[in-house]
Amino acid sequence: MTAPLLTAEATVQTPNASKILKWLCGHFKIKVPAEYDAQKGHVDFPFGVCEMTASDAVLYIHVAAPNAEAFALIKEVVGEHLEKFGNKESLRADWEDKTVTAGGM
Repeated sequence: MTAPLLTAEATVQTPNASKILKWLCGHFKIKVPAEYDAQKGHVDFPFGVCEMTASDAVLYIHVAAPNAEAFALIKEVVGEHLEKFGNKESLRADWEDKTVTAGGM
């Protein structure tokens, strides 16, 4: 039996979703592996994974971590950076927590 991953999702309304996604991934790529284009981003933190998808007016963010400590940390790191890069729009991640089995992300 595989241990569950702790996951959370946030839907962020912004007309600048693609720009914010690229800013976030570009910033994270300085310290951790990250791949992205204008519509999708994937960041591998030592404590979890973040996937982002941008549409015309929405940035979808999905994070996953193996334990409660890492889960709190990934939500904090991604959320604080979203607020920093989206400060002109007062963007923030309102996380909706989920749980899935390993490999389900």
